[in-house]
Amino acid sequence: MKKFATVLASFFIMLCIGSLYAWSIIAAELINHYGFSASQSQIIFGMIVAALPVTMIFVGQLAEKIQHRYLGHIAGVLYFAGYFLAGHSQGNFIVILLGVGLLAGIATGFGYWVALTSPVQWFPEKKGLITGIAAAGFGLGAVFMSEIAEIMLNRGYSILEFLKFIGISYGLIIFLVSSFIFQAQNSLAIKEAPMKIAEFIGTKTFRTLSLGLFLGAFAGLLIIGSLSIIGGQYGMTDHVLIVGVALFAVSNFLGRLLWGVFSDYLGANLTIFFALLVQSISIILLNVIVLSEVSYLIIVFFIGLGFGGNFVLFAKETAQVFGVKNLGIIYPYVFLGYAIAGIAGPMSGGFLYDYFGSFFYAIILASLMSLIGSLLFLKQSFSK
Repeated sequence: MKKFATVLASFFIMLCIGSLYAWSIIAAELINHYGFSASQSQIIFGMIVAALPVTMIFVGQLAEKIQHRYLGHIAGVLYFAGYFLAGHSQGNFIVILLGVGLLAGIATGFGYWVALTSPVQWFPEKKGLITGIAAAGFGLGAVFMSEIAEIMLNRGYSILEFLKFIGISYGLIIFLVSSFIFQAQNSLAIKEAPMKIAEFIGTKTFRTLSLGLFLGAFAGLLIIGSLSIIGGQYGMTDHVLIVGVALFAVSNFLGRLLWGVFSDYLGANLTIFFALLVQSISIILLNVIVLSEVSYLIIVFFIGLGFGGNFVLFAKETAQVFGVKNLGIIYPYVFLGYAIAGIAGPMSGGFLYDYFGSFFYAIILASLMSLIGSLLFLKQSFSK
């Protein structure tokens, strides 16, 4: 029973912290009502993304001394503190950066580590399925965040009041469900010898996984962080923009499950190639075709579908190559590619938009980065 409780609790933690993918809704409100530039809004988003894997490295070491459930409790407290502080910022950039970007970003790192590693240790023989379920929760989180945002904003609440509400409600949920995180004491993972940093940091597999995650995440995060702004540029209504964020989350959720299943048959390298290729083609279509509401939503769906592969596939391959026991040690370092992408991608998009007044060139950059990543893993699939 404990192992199923752990999987379910992990899924709910991921739902809460995965709400960061609804950031474009918050960004648009900060730009429209508090005078933020696109660059400022993306610096905050980039800070969240960067803090996540850096924190995971620290948590991986801390977990040797502290039970996983207590790490989840820390995540809940920090998440509450970050969003609640931002809600009282009166629209001050620095305060929101520290609150949502830093504190909530650290909280996301604590929660992600706990929710990804704890259930896998209960099911070492089903790595693809379990990492897919956990990662899918992270992808689905923006659905609920976007729906709550639409309801509150339509009822006249400000985005700062929304941030306070998220801090209280989500922080409490993370804290409570973390009590149902249990650690496997006799799993197969425990029998594996833990690996030292020097043993994996210089391997070709580690470098390839880190670079691939950077390229795929750079492209996806550039688009996600500004998704509502991009849609607004093409004349989409506020309702369609919010539906787009929710639809992205749903397809992101589905992608994490589907690519995980495909990888069992095609292998990780070829599956990553297809996932990043889908993402690349979908992104460039934002520039190529005349967008209607329907075509915009279809493109958003496929961007999310491709983006979802970045997380289940790289985590599964890390566990497959280096062992389940080492997942919590090594994957945070692989995930540093995501951290760098979290800063470089959204900030590049924000700066290009501020300079050109359009996301046209940012979209080209994102598509190109994803294409390079896909070709890297196509080469890998033939080199084996």
